[in-house]
Amino acid sequence: MIYSNQRPPAYEGRGDAYLAPTLKNLRRVLGGTQRDFAYATLRLGSDSLDEVAGILVDFAEDLHNGTGIWEAFERYNTEFFGDALPFVATDNGGGDVRAVFHPNRFRHFLWILYPVFIERLVLSPSHQDLQRIAQASSDFLADAFSAIPKDSGVKAFLRTPNERGWDVKKKLIWLGCHSFMFRAFFARAMENTGGKSAIGQIDDFVCQECTPWSGLGVIDILATVLDISQDDRSDLRSWYERHAAFYKLLSVSNETLEAVNVINDQPYRIRIDMQSHPFKRGQFIFGSLTPWRGEWYWSGEQRFMGDASQVDIADLIQTMKRTNSPIVCRYSKDYEAQTRERASKLHGKMLAFYGKDLVIYPDGMSMAADWQKELRSDWESRPKQEVKKVIEKHGLVKGRPEMNIPRDLLEQKDGLGVFLNPEEGKEVMTHFTSLIAGLKKKGNGLTKDEEDVIRGFFNADSVSPRFVRRVLEEIGDESVKAAFMLKGDLPRYWLDYLLRARKGIFYRKRYPSVSVI
Repeated sequence: MIYSNQRPPAYEGRGDAYLAPTLKNLRRVLGGTQRDFAYATLRLGSDSLDEVAGILVDFAEDLHNGTGIWEAFERYNTEFFGDALPFVATDNGGGDVRAVFHPNRFRHFLWILYPVFIERLVLSPSHQDLQRIAQASSDFLADAFSAIPKDSGVKAFLRTPNERGWDVKKKLIWLGCHSFMFRAFFARAMENTGGKSAIGQIDDFVCQECTPWSGLGVIDILATVLDISQDDRSDLRSWYERHAAFYKLLSVSNETLEAVNVINDQPYRIRIDMQSHPFKRGQFIFGSLTPWRGEWYWSGEQRFMGDASQVDIADLIQTMKRTNSPIVCRYSKDYEAQTRERASKLHGKMLAFYGKDLVIYPDGMSMAADWQKELRSDWESRPKQEVKKVIEKHGLVKGRPEMNIPRDLLEQKDGLGVFLNPEEGKEVMTHFTSLIAGLKKKGNGLTKDEEDVIRGFFNADSVSPRFVRRVLEEIGDESVKAAFMLKGDLPRYWLDYLLRARKGIFYRKRYPSVSVI
């Protein structure tokens, strides 16, 4: 890691020159402190320790200069939980620098950060070595920054104008890719390319990733850091709902593009301000747009698809609704209403068939057999004329639709729990037998496998907070506390915190995963 590469280019404050030497000295302090740890759990290798030292110096710089990044995080926590530092009580005191650099701030910060560097780490916020490294960091940085001028290149960069969408996007990319709060999480996200280009990955991370920082994303933190209006904040925090669609360019200038989203047939004015650009009237483009102050801006990559006159628009609309229904809901209110109505009807039918909202199966084959019965029951209950039309339209050889269930689910032997969520549809949790067995132990004598499956229940992107709460209300939550090493008298928000931190995406606007063709 080259520390200087993390700084905003072309912006420098009087305090910046002190940061590299401070990092070097902090690195020695951290190395010496971890040699005295009681356990080997939190001992980092040389490269990781270098990186943590750089992140901590930038964290301290933010606190010292009042840049607002950490302040934004504490403000959200207070809104969510009534506590600026969940699980870590502190008295911020008066104007003493050691109050700003309170060791409990560093403890909460490192509690979230360490699992990025140590795979599969589950850490108690009261771990004695965590408290030791937090205290050492706090003491050293409080002394070091007491002699550093309060003038920061980062603060100057974040205080520049926000007139255009790209002014904001430039800050968003820096905050997500290089700031102390997100850069370690960004680096981990970039390890799994998923076939996407770097531009696509970066755009996904800064616009839609929900992080362990209480489930917040880069857009959420930046929206509070910037000196902008409430309307602007709402726009910025909506950037996770990028309007990904096919656009036909109606007119082109060096300042703006006039386009129509062919999926919802709505016009968009796209700001570009480019003397030389690849756009031409009549072009057909697949891309994503985000709003800023009454105009739209490209977000991520654009895919040029030739002349719009050569495209079968009707077929494209049907394909988009079938394969990307939740995305279409973002910009088509009529379609959103249709999908929500259909989801509600499907949920009603499922409840009527199963008689309950939580169904447990011993294995995947039992679940598949039950789902086939449900499909057959629904099919046979439909009017004959409707059935005939569907058979003819889709050429159904067997006279009814086929159900495709992934092989890994069919082969499950450790039980499956299926929750009928009115908002999400069917949610499936594997290893449900082990999950229930672990929860029933009330936190006593959990096996490693039971701890893993309980944590997996919280970490799974396909399992909603509503599903988790439904199970815990029936069986109890003491084993959850044990699995996440939460001990003693816990604050009343402890479960809310775990759910937000691990399932932040469910606290943004969600759309039904059904399509209406």
